[in-house]
Order: sequence, then C-alpha cells, then structure tokens
Amino acid sequence: MADYRGSTTQEETRDMTQTPQWLFAAMDLEFGFVLDAAALPETALCQKYLTPDIDALSVDWGDFISPSARAPWAWLNPPYSDIQPWVDKAIEQQARGVGTVMLAPQDTSTEWYPGTRASEVRHITGYHDERGKWRNGRISFINKATGEEMKGNPKGSMFLIFAPAWRGECRIRDVSKLDLILAGQGAMPAAA
Repeated sequence: MADYRGSTTQEETRDMTQTPQWLFAAMDLEFGFVLDAAALPETALCQKYLTPDIDALSVDWGDFISPSARAPWAWLNPPYSDIQPWVDKAIEQQARGVGTVMLAPQDTSTEWYPGTRASEVRHITGYHDERGKWRNGRISFINKATGEEMKGNPKGSMFLIFAPAWRGECRIRDVSKLDLILAGQGAMPAAA
C-alpha cells in the first residue's frame, strides 16, 4: 500500500486512529449512521461495524444493515494509506442503495478524488474564535492506544458524500469546523 503523502502520523498507527466523537456526532445528526464501514472494535462509532477481519472491501455493506433501517447510511473514515479502493467501494454501495459519508484528506489533486461521482463534497474550513483568532479547520484524530488527540495534522479534511440512488450534479460546499464542533457537542451525551 502506498503511503498518503504528507502524513506525519507514525506508520504503525496511521490506519488505527479514530474520528473525534464531536465530528462523528455532528454528521450522525444529519445522516443517522447505522454502520461504521472501516473500524476496529476499539474505534467503532456505530453499534454495527466492519473490521479488517471482515474485509469491508469484499462484502456488501447492506448485508450488515437491518432491512428496517430508515435510511441506510454508513460512516467511513478509511485507512489513509490506500484510499482509492474505499472510494470505489462507496460508489459501488451507492448504486446498491447504501449511502456513505467518507472523511478524507482535503486533496482534490489525487487520483482517488471522486469528483462528480460523489453527490456532495464538503470542505471543512477554519473559523475565527470568540477572540477573533483564526483557527484552522484541521481535524485532530484520536490515537486509539492512548485515547488522546493527535495534534499537528498537516492537511485539511473533507467529507465525500455518496447518497443512495443519487443522480445529478455533485454539490461542493464548505462547512466550518466550529459549526461541526457546536453541533457535535450538542448531540453528545453530557459527561457524568
């Protein structure tokens, strides 16, 4: 597998990080995820999840989603060491009626960038804090071994959205990291 250029995450843990809970919660409010399509038991964000032992790239994700699910949406924070097969799989599952929201590095110059094959692309942008200081939109992923945020992400992030049964033009827009933080924190249960 080819390394994702520019990554400063140690190679042995690069594909074993977790999405911050606030970020997942913000998107879950909108999509109601029923499957985490690329997880480890200790990083899974949905009750149903696919691990490397299951090989999410070779199974139909719909087989892991209850037929009674209102909207079959999968969350996907793919291994950044090889993103292309995950984009291809999300497009395949889209045609089978399973929607996917994929968190990926914000880089439209790569071969794996789906362009108009996605129904929507949302770039996560920075914001000015309450004191007027600029805060970048980069995501600090969670180290699965320590549970701590990993600071220093050198790249921005974006959501690639593959809506089920979608036909039409790809919508491209921005979403502020602050809006995601506020929505996500509001959706998370209060700490005991």
